[in-house]
Amino acid sequence: MFARMELACLEGRQKRFYYTREAPPDGISITLENSAQGLQHGQQVLAELRHREPLELLGFKLELLPGLAGSGGMMVNGFQSWSRSEELGAADRIPPLFAPARRILAAYGDYRYHRYSGRPGRLHSWTYTYFRLPGGAVFFIGSVDEKAGYTLFEYDYGRDRLLIEKDCLGAVSAKSYPLLRLYLGWGELEPVLKEYFSLLPLPRRIPPRATGWTSWYNYYTGISEAIVRHNLKELSRRELPLEIFQIDDGWQSALGDWLEGNAKFPAGMPALAMAIREHGFRPGLWLAPFICDRTSRLFQENPQWLLRNRRGKPVKAGFNPNWKGWFYALDFYAPGFQDHLRRVFQTVQEEWGFSMLKLDFLYAAALLPRQGKPRGQVMHEVMEFVHAQTRKSRLLGCGVPLGPAMGRVDYCRIGSDVAPYWEDRFLKALQYRERVSTVNSLAGTIGRRHLDRKAFRNDPDVFMLRDGAGAGAGGNGSRNRLDPEQRYTLFFLNNLLGGLIFFSDNVDGYKDEQLQLLRRSFPSLDAELLALDHDRGLYRIEFMIEKKSYLALCNLTAAPRTLTLEGGPYFHPDLFVLFAGHTVTLEPYRTLCFYRVEPRESKPYLLGSTGHIYPGAQVEKLIIRPQSITLHLHKHASPESKVLLAVPRGVINLQVNKVNYPVTLKNRVHFVTVTGRDAFTGGAV
Repeated sequence: MFARMELACLEGRQKRFYYTREAPPDGISITLENSAQGLQHGQQVLAELRHREPLELLGFKLELLPGLAGSGGMMVNGFQSWSRSEELGAADRIPPLFAPARRILAAYGDYRYHRYSGRPGRLHSWTYTYFRLPGGAVFFIGSVDEKAGYTLFEYDYGRDRLLIEKDCLGAVSAKSYPLLRLYLGWGELEPVLKEYFSLLPLPRRIPPRATGWTSWYNYYTGISEAIVRHNLKELSRRELPLEIFQIDDGWQSALGDWLEGNAKFPAGMPALAMAIREHGFRPGLWLAPFICDRTSRLFQENPQWLLRNRRGKPVKAGFNPNWKGWFYALDFYAPGFQDHLRRVFQTVQEEWGFSMLKLDFLYAAALLPRQGKPRGQVMHEVMEFVHAQTRKSRLLGCGVPLGPAMGRVDYCRIGSDVAPYWEDRFLKALQYRERVSTVNSLAGTIGRRHLDRKAFRNDPDVFMLRDGAGAGAGGNGSRNRLDPEQRYTLFFLNNLLGGLIFFSDNVDGYKDEQLQLLRRSFPSLDAELLALDHDRGLYRIEFMIEKKSYLALCNLTAAPRTLTLEGGPYFHPDLFVLFAGHTVTLEPYRTLCFYRVEPRESKPYLLGSTGHIYPGAQVEKLIIRPQSITLHLHKHASPESKVLLAVPRGVINLQVNKVNYPVTLKNRVHFVTVTGRDAFTGGAV
């Protein structure tokens, strides 16, 4: 299986060595060990570099001929949170970033670390990947330890060649260096993933699902204390069961100055954190601790904290017109900088009272190797530091390479920023994988779905239900150009596949139907995914929620799509009951969710419900007795809920919660309809 290994290293001056296992250069050896001890689905492979004299490493590659040319697709995990991630196949390509755009956009992704060929079937993935095998199984390969540097998997379908590369540029090794720590697994994806993550050091416990409000995707940098207080009032007035209220970018005095708010927050940040708690929410705050701009006090007073290149120039971490243009990376190892960060974290959490932190643009901390450590090791040590400073808070990582973030954040962004539009055609034409775009964000939500509840809780970014009606405390700040079907699909998939469910709308500007739709996401429930198949943008998702089975059909394309239902029967609030063989047409961008009915011949059974995005999910308990039925709805169920119960033929009425309901006949189905109000007050609870 092993065809060739390549080691590149530096001894005083640059030398490169190419060799096979049988003929290493004098004084340098690589040991390969593998073990399946304690594993059911695979084995671990360890590659260790040993040498006599100190070395500065340039890189390491292991070449395999794995026999995967016939696989159905490869998981392509992008470099960081915002990088496009999805399953691709032999006919797909990852085109390089448009060259003139590199100066502005390259820092956000892996464009400086990896040479894109742009050829069909030449794919690459960071930290882990898997291949779909015939029969439904997968071959999985992933890095168990990224301390020694990022791990890159590059597969060429045309040549059936898999290169495993350790990005160890700049690493200084005394006598030995851990080049690779890999897990290789075969079988069904879910058990293989569980075994892989059981081998990873994950110091942070996986938190429960959370819902909340964040300011960014409505008000952006226009956020103010008045806007915060207005939204607190409106969310509380509607008694929405949200946990987190987060103030995003726009509160700070300057980018990089995190110890004081700006003039738009006259009462101060401690007062706002207290107000958020008094309204029953967990206070959240946005920070970008490893970047600054030229207007900041940090930039002016502590230039020694700036990350600098070999020429002594400050390293640009990106360009943002909302931040006056270029912003700059900070040096994690600069004397005094870590003490400064400790003061920031202590102030924000202990003195101000914010117990949920969103840390953004984290990739900037590891743009260069530092102090004999490659970029991946720098990122790993940064995330260890961040984890240690935020143990008492919930932590959301964003703009971060996922390997070092695994187990060191509670929630992690797994896609690009969404937008109040479907796609950015200009940035797509530039082949920019981190572009702000709703459909680009959904690619990560779907592609990285398997990380939720294993590495952290997935943050798919926000959904948007608003229309947009002008800025200010009493209105919505940014008009939503997503059409109704696009809004619903984003709303549905975020709820289904995410573990942190955020929105930014001002509910005071909602129409009645928008507020009702929001309420239909409660109770917010975790789903167990059973299968996800797709055909050119049409997705078929099978899942379970609390022993109820569902089928979701999602059309992410601009053309109508048609398919024929298998199995069933299925219930949908608008389509009623559909049987196997029924043809369903999905209009562009439309999503439909069906409850899979479990008929019973001799007694009543749940037919479905209205009032929840998963029909019937708000039914907490259904007790069926010979003469009566007791129905319990979840305490957060929408008051507009209606529950439909099918009954055997010949029954003319049914007693539910001590109330008699007449039987209705529709499409040969006999059923009764129980209103949400009756289910709440008719003796059930």
